[in-house]
Amino acid sequence: MAATVVQMPVHAASPLAAGVKVKGEYRCAGCGYGVTIYRELPNCPMCGSGAWEQLAWSPFARPGAELNDVL
Repeated sequence: MAATVVQMPVHAASPLAAGVKVKGEYRCAGCGYGVTIYRELPNCPMCGSGAWEQLAWSPFARPGAELNDVL
């Protein structure tokens, strides 16, 4: 009898829309452009998208550490 492989979906937070008041680090859901913001989210200046995803925050994170996962 063959084994059955079940892939579980990865759940990500729903993107926030431009115009929502926020504080923190966000990345554009369309192109990945990152901002640190303490007011209303704008439309992305790079691609014009209005969808933003909040980045995980840690007091022990090093700036640029997320780039190690890409390289």
